[in-house]
Amino acid sequence: MSEDQFIPFHSTDLTGKRVLVLAPHPDDETIGCGGSLVLHKEAHDPVKVIFLTNGAKGDMSGRFENRAYIALRQKEARNACACLGVMDIELWPYQDRELLAAHEVRGRILDTLISYQPDLVYVPSPLEFHPDHRAACSFLCAAVQMYDGPCDVAFCEIGQPLRANLLVNITSVLECKIRALKVYESQLFERNYDEIAIAMNRIRSMTLPKDVTHAEGFSFWSSEMIRNAAYLGSSMLTGRCFQDFCC
Repeated sequence: MSEDQFIPFHSTDLTGKRVLVLAPHPDDETIGCGGSLVLHKEAHDPVKVIFLTNGAKGDMSGRFENRAYIALRQKEARNACACLGVMDIELWPYQDRELLAAHEVRGRILDTLISYQPDLVYVPSPLEFHPDHRAACSFLCAAVQMYDGPCDVAFCEIGQPLRANLLVNITSVLECKIRALKVYESQLFERNYDEIAIAMNRIRSMTLPKDVTHAEGFSFWSSEMIRNAAYLGSSMLTGRCFQDFCC
């Protein structure tokens, strides 16, 4: 295999689409595709972000009362999305780390696909180690299999790198992404997620021209590919199947 069969050597412009983002927790949208969302908004693309869980388990230091912490994370989510230029957000009430057990989420995602009719959906990849990230991916893929309309899916890397087949140059909007990351003070108290995310974006620029300093990497699939993957039996249930099928 040649080098460009492993990783793109050019960036792709994904703007000009109606965009839906499925973020399991507040900050996943910014870490995984925040720069791309700024580019979409600069191009006047409609963007909706849905936060699937309340993020209540993110207070690993135990500093907050539960309801106050959920309210804080929701406030951070609104403010971070505002930094990205996104005002259309929904805050779903499902419990952090229990998303997979909330079987009705798949139906709600399907209903959203039908009503919102996105051209492009951003969602965490099945290679993620956080169970809510993998659940969000699984529910989206199941919904796509039942959805009649066409849409593309960009699987994001949040806590785990993936084998990217598409790179988006975010150099021009990097500062917007950094500002949005800084809004999540409750999470940055626990870990330097901002530095980790930007380091990943820096790494993703390695195969791009020298003037590209940062990029976001995605595994980009059409809805038809997702339906075919399910038909072939490699339906996102394991990372190995995902990597093999997309490459």
